[in-house]
Amino acid sequence: MAKLTSFWALCLALLATTFVFAQESVPASANLEITAEFPDNPFGLFTQIVSCLIRTLVIVNGQRNKVVLDLNNKENEAYSVVSVSGRITLAEDHTKIIRNLTALRYELTIPAQTRANVPYTFYSEYTPGELGLEVFVDLQAGDKVIRVVGYSGNITVSEPESSWFDPQLLFLYAVLAAGAAGVAYIVREAYFGGKKVKVKKDDVPVERPAHRDDKGQMVLDQSWIPEHHLKNSPRQSPKIKKRPSNRK
Repeated sequence: MAKLTSFWALCLALLATTFVFAQESVPASANLEITAEFPDNPFGLFTQIVSCLIRTLVIVNGQRNKVVLDLNNKENEAYSVVSVSGRITLAEDHTKIIRNLTALRYELTIPAQTRANVPYTFYSEYTPGELGLEVFVDLQAGDKVIRVVGYSGNITVSEPESSWFDPQLLFLYAVLAAGAAGVAYIVREAYFGGKKVKVKKDDVPVERPAHRDDKGQMVLDQSWIPEHHLKNSPRQSPKIKKRPSNRK
């Protein structure tokens, strides 16, 4: 029973602190209400009036984190949304900034007694753990620009859940498998390839010259000599007779 009493006391303290914070954040008008909704967050709605039943906002690294700011203008004058920005801080001290988030410019006018939704998207690449998140809205009322707090609270940064059926992981696995197969093929061909097949060349017969016989002797081509010359010519050359010498 004592624990339950302290629990509700803590809730009331947080609620009172939030009211004071809201009054200090919007000094220009008390009739401007801002509600921050995180559509991608499983815990739903977050407002400046903190409920004890709402858990810490979970931000996933590497994924788009979207917050929709619902601005309810209860004034009798119009507001113009100039820009929306944010920053990541330490969880225990929101004055110590870790990183400023990208500011998005708008040209949106909120007429009197109307409301409008202003989306804001940011990405997280931080060490998993508990951090602080603040989202600001710059409004212009006449010639005056004021900054109001759209959201201020702690967040829990977590890594995305890995799945074997993630399309990005499947594509990465396919690329790695193709690369490994290519390297294995190159290594196999370089070190374990089969013996080179020798191409047997057909022996081309070498034609003997027409002026040589089987023994390699010179053979004259007599086809161009008339036949009567061949018949009258002696087959063997006559021997040259030696003349008697007149020497004494």
